[in-house]
Amino acid sequence: MNNNDWNKYFPYDKPREQQERVINKVLEEFKSGKKYAIVDCGTGIGKSAIGLTIARSINNSSEFSGTFESGAYFLTTQKILQDQYEKDFSKTSGLVSLYSSSNYSCKNDKKASCKEIQSGLRANSLPKKFNNCSYDCSYKKKKKDFIEKELGITNFSYFLTEKNYSQKVPNKKVLVIDEAHNLENELSRFIEISISSYFSDKILKLKVPNDLNTQFKAYKWIKDIYYPVVKSKCEFISKQLSKFGITSNKLEEFQKITKNFDMLSAHEKKILQFISLYDRDNWIFDIEEKQHNSKRFVFKPIDVSHYSTQYLLDYADYIIFMSATIISHEGFSLTLGLPFEKTVSIKEDSPFPSANRPIIFSSCGSMSYKNLQNTLPNIIKSIDAILENHKNEKGIIHTHSIKIAESVYKKLQRKYKSRLLIAYGNDRDKMLKKHMSSKDPTVLLSPSMSEGVDLKGDLSKFQILCKVPFPYLGDKVTKKKMSKWNWWYDTQTVRTIIQSVGRSIRSEKDTAVTYILDDDWRRLKGKSKNLFPESFFKNYHEY
Repeated sequence: MNNNDWNKYFPYDKPREQQERVINKVLEEFKSGKKYAIVDCGTGIGKSAIGLTIARSINNSSEFSGTFESGAYFLTTQKILQDQYEKDFSKTSGLVSLYSSSNYSCKNDKKASCKEIQSGLRANSLPKKFNNCSYDCSYKKKKKDFIEKELGITNFSYFLTEKNYSQKVPNKKVLVIDEAHNLENELSRFIEISISSYFSDKILKLKVPNDLNTQFKAYKWIKDIYYPVVKSKCEFISKQLSKFGITSNKLEEFQKITKNFDMLSAHEKKILQFISLYDRDNWIFDIEEKQHNSKRFVFKPIDVSHYSTQYLLDYADYIIFMSATIISHEGFSLTLGLPFEKTVSIKEDSPFPSANRPIIFSSCGSMSYKNLQNTLPNIIKSIDAILENHKNEKGIIHTHSIKIAESVYKKLQRKYKSRLLIAYGNDRDKMLKKHMSSKDPTVLLSPSMSEGVDLKGDLSKFQILCKVPFPYLGDKVTKKKMSKWNWWYDTQTVRTIIQSVGRSIRSEKDTAVTYILDDDWRRLKGKSKNLFPESFFKNYHEY
């Protein structure tokens, strides 16, 4: 299939040269028998258009064999990206965007979500005015379109839940996964479980044994005692719902019951899934101390490649993994269990001019745990100077931890402090909106904005990396993965740096300077420079 064959499916007037190379390469390799494509393209190339063109080309050609029905699902981990797909391709290409049922309001009662009403219908506990919701439901209609139309997009969490629990979404020929660098974490999150002693005691009326301090004891108790109690509680609430009956003045109470039932039902399914998957050598067990002397018992998988075929790879004939930060194609394949002989990889650097995105390394000292307190005064002085240099411009300070964010805010000079917007936790999105709407030269101060933030144009003319974002060594999963794969730790760090730097450069015309202040950057650069795209160092300076 050459350009003339697929060009009619390209959603814009003319593809870029890099887009042509990627599309041609993937289609050629798929025709020759490959099943998986790793598309590692820098910001600005236009990955979504690439994925759309490949998907439509496969679905409209007899050259690509397969066992599933024609069509393509697009998956993303971020709502902002799903919204962008819908905006770009719903009218021109017929793409249908689907969210979970809790995001849709009932036509018969706007105070209730489709999720709540559908739960009531299953329990036969709703008045007659809701009878038509069994067939005339906003969510159900959107889901029907999502399944029947050629192209559909949804979020990864919803897709996994639908495929593995309700099983009402059929497999299709093509699966396109955007922001695929998050896939390992998304699969892990879907499989991992946590059990709260507070929930067990107060809701289930089941006391957690005091000696539940080993992985074996915890698993055995969950399997033999905890799970049967959860299952029994679900059955009890289900019967209560069917007897409940609802009037308009009972709606809020009904919503509360259905919400609790849905949460408990989802928990039951996750526990049952965990019991079936558990393998002592591939899971870590941890006990977290919580408020009110309660504890949380957590089980997390180490290597999700053991489960990727069952939970993802078998859902399509052809799967395209797209991201600007795959970093290591070999490592990505290993962590997802992609067979080498069935996988094609292609990499294209960002087309944005390096002249617009200088990177300056100015060491203030090591920001490692043992050196943090000694280095922080130097970091503060450097931030003072940078803010003075950019006194009329917006920017962002990446701190990597809440502790560093709070220290910076506390010790920064008062004349600069008024510009800062501390953005994390419940205030994260509120502060981001304030930054974007304000005409003042505000500066975001955040440990959690390395992804999912679009600071285009004048929204950020500079960014500061206070600390090299190494994964937390106190995390048991991190330690196990480091032990299993010696490349994993640095790959995660490099990915977060590239994502952070990309927050302020969103188009060919954007300009922003990046300051790296942590001396530990010197060590990472020395051993992992090859993991960065070439353009990263084309306008790089050390002082």
